Amino acid sequence: MRCSRRFFRALPLLPPLLLAATLHGAASAQPPDPLPPDPAGDAYLDGTARRLVLGARAARDTSRHTIDAYTAVIRERVGVEAPSFRRDRPWVSGERAVRVRWSREEPNVAHVLGARLRHPGTAPGDSEFFFGLRSERYAADPLGDPFNFGVAVFTGTDTTAATLRSPLQSGSEQYYQYRSGDTLTVRFADGRIVQAVAVTAIPRYRSIRLVSAILWIDPESFAVARVAYRLAKKIDREAYWHVGRGSLGLWIRSEPDSGESASGPRDSLPGLLGRLVSGAFNNAMPRVEMDITTVVADYGLWEMRHWLPRSVRWKGYAGVNEGINATGAVPPDVPMTIDWTLEIEEIRERGADAVPGMPESAAEALRLWRREGDSIGGDVGSGDPAETVTITPADREALAVSDLLPPTLWDEDRSDDEAILAGIASELEAIGTGEGGGNPEATGPWYFQPPGKTLRLLRYNPVERVALGTRLGRDFGWGTAVLTSRIGTARLEAPDIDLTLLRDHPRRRVLVSFYRALRGVSPGGDGDDSPGFYESGDASDFHWSHGAAVRILPASGDRNRLSLRLFAEHDTDIGSDTTRNRAGASLRWRPWWGGARFGSVGGGGSARVKGSVGDNAHVKALVEGVLVVPVPGPDRMSLGLQAGAARIWGDPARQDLWRIGAAGDWLRGHEDAVRAPRIAMGRADLQRALGFLRLSIFGDWARAGGEDHYAVGAGLVFMDGVLRLDVARGIRGGREGGSEPVLRVHLLGDAFF
Repeated sequence: MRCSRRFFRALPLLPPLLLAATLHGAASAQPPDPLPPDPAGDAYLDGTARRLVLGARAARDTSRHTIDAYTAVIRERVGVEAPSFRRDRPWVSGERAVRVRWSREEPNVAHVLGARLRHPGTAPGDSEFFFGLRSERYAADPLGDPFNFGVAVFTGTDTTAATLRSPLQSGSEQYYQYRSGDTLTVRFADGRIVQAVAVTAIPRYRSIRLVSAILWIDPESFAVARVAYRLAKKIDREAYWHVGRGSLGLWIRSEPDSGESASGPRDSLPGLLGRLVSGAFNNAMPRVEMDITTVVADYGLWEMRHWLPRSVRWKGYAGVNEGINATGAVPPDVPMTIDWTLEIEEIRERGADAVPGMPESAAEALRLWRREGDSIGGDVGSGDPAETVTITPADREALAVSDLLPPTLWDEDRSDDEAILAGIASELEAIGTGEGGGNPEATGPWYFQPPGKTLRLLRYNPVERVALGTRLGRDFGWGTAVLTSRIGTARLEAPDIDLTLLRDHPRRRVLVSFYRALRGVSPGGDGDDSPGFYESGDASDFHWSHGAAVRILPASGDRNRLSLRLFAEHDTDIGSDTTRNRAGASLRWRPWWGGARFGSVGGGGSARVKGSVGDNAHVKALVEGVLVVPVPGPDRMSLGLQAGAARIWGDPARQDLWRIGAAGDWLRGHEDAVRAPRIAMGRADLQRALGFLRLSIFGDWARAGGEDHYAVGAGLVFMDGVLRLDVARGIRGGREGGSEPVLRVHLLGDAFF
C-alpha cells in the first residue's frame, strides 16, 4: 500500500476515514436460542458479553433485509496541524458536503454540494476545490462494518492486507476476547431512553489488523449505539520507503516481517539494484510512525426503527519514530482530525412503495441531480451495487463557497470534544491484550539496526569525527526499550551509549534513560543536548556525560506544550578534563492561544527553567512572549512582535551560558555566537501574503554581555513560519569587539511567525 507522493495533497486526501464507522442499519433481532457454543472456548469472559455480541451479529444480519434505499446529506471535515514545538498552526483543512442515494441493488449516486480545501499551496484566506475524503464510497452503505477501513485511512487502498479483523465479524472469537461493562444512557428527542451496555473487545495479540474496542449495545434490539476503538498497535516497522522507476512512496506491510503485500510496489527497480536503492533510502530516512488513536462513532435511531450512524470523530497522527533517548528532541508529530455527520432525508424500507420526493432509482437520481456541464464519474448502467456514480458540478469555485459546507475545524471551540476523546483514548489504551495470542500475524517484539548500514544514525562532530550508530529495540506493548550506541572514528575510546525505556500513555510519554553520551551546546545554551547529524565548531564546546534522566513529554500526536526532565550526571569537559557532578531539573512550557487562521490575533511564547545542584550549581531561566496581529487594509499583512529575556544565577560552567547569534534563533546577521549570563531581545516582523508564501521585513535587537546587537533583513516565509529563508545584515551596536556583524543567510524552521 502506498501513500500519495504529492505530500501536501496526500494529507487532506487521507482516505475516508470515515469511515471509520460505515453505516450500519439495525432492526430488532434476537440471538440464536439456545446460544451456540463459544468456538474459541475462552472468547467470552462473561455471559452478558456473549449474548450481546452474538445478538449484535444477528441484528446486523437482520438489518440487511430492512432498508431498500435511502438519501442523506453527509458533511465531512478534515484538519491537519503543521508539526511544531512552538505554536498551533492549521496546515490543511477541508470540508465537503455530499447528497447520497444508496440502494441495495443499484449503484449509489453521490452529488457533490460543496467542497473546499486550504493547504500550504493556497494563499491565506483563499480556498480551492476539495476532491475530498470521498465519504460517499465508505459511508453510503448502511450494511458496512464500522471497523472495515483499517490502515486504508493512511493509504487510500482497500486491500486485504489493509483490512482490519472486525470484532463483529463471524469467527472473530479467534482474534478477540469479550467482556461486558458499564452502561451508556442514550436519550432521544421524544423522551425515549436506551440503556446500552458496554462490551470491550480485547485483541488477543498486537497487530495493525486488530483493534482495541468498546461497543455499546442495546440489550433489547441488539443495535450498536456507539463504537469506540483504536489500532491494537501503532504503525511503525510495518511502514517502509520504496524507490521505483521514477517514483518514491511510503508503503505499509500488513505486519513488519511479512514482506511486500499483494498490493505492493509494481514499479520496482529490477533485482539487486532495486533492493540496494530502496534499502539505502530506507536506512537513510527516519522511521515513520502513524497511529489511529481514537475513533468514536455515535448512532441514532432514525424513524424510531433504523439504527444508523449520525456522527464520527477520528483522531490520529503521523510522525517520525526518533528521539527515544535521554535528551534528543523528539520530532513533533502531525496531528490529524476528521469528522463527519450524516443527516438522513428519506428511507425506503424493503418492499415499500416509493417515498414522495425521493428518486425511485439510481437513473432517476442521476437525471434529477445532474446539470449541463457536470462531471460524471462511474457508470449508472453497470447495475453493480458496489459502484458509486459521482456528480460534480462544473462550477467548482461556487462549490468552494457553498453555504451547505460545515465550518472548518479551526472555527469552533473543540476543547470539550478533545477532553472527551482524551478520556476515551485512555480507556482504549488500558484494554491491553488478551490470552491465546500465538497467532503468526503477531508482531515480533525485537528489532535491530546494524552499524554503518543505518545511515540515519551516522553523525559528524569535532570530537568523534564520523560516528557509526547502531540500535536495538524491544516493544513490550505498553512501552519500548531502545539501546543506541555510536562509535567514533577519531580515536579509540568507549562509545556513546544510551539505554532508554519509553512508556507511551494516551496522556503523556515517560522516558527513563541511562547513558554515557556526548553532549554539545544548543543555541539555547542548555548544554545538555546530543549533537545533531553535523556539528562544527570547537571540541571545547562538547563534554562527556555519564548519568540517568527521566523525561515527561506530551502524548504522541500532541504538541509539545509542557515537558519536564530530571537528571543526575557526572560530566567531563573535553580539552580541560574538568569534571563535575550535578543533579537537577529542567521544565519547559510553550503556550499558544488563537491565531489559528491568517488574519486572526494569536499569541503565546516559551518559558524555561533549569536548575542544578552540586558542582557549578546554578539556576537559569528564559521567558519570551509573542504576539501576531493582522494589519488593517486590503494587502493581507500581519505584524509579529517578540520579546524575551534570559538569565543565570549561581556558578555556571562555560557550556551553561546562554548562547545566541550563531543559529539566528534570537539574533540574525552575526558570524559568531555570543555567550553571556544575561540576555535580552526584541524582534519585529512585518509580513505580506504573496500567493501561498509571505514576504517578511524584520529587525532584531539583542543585548548580551553589556553590548547591544542589531540586525535588519528580509525573508520568505513558508507555511506560516514552519520554514523561512532570511537574509540578514548585522549592525554594530557602537562598541568594538564582540560578535562580528555580517551579511548572512539563515534557514530557520519552526519560527513563531
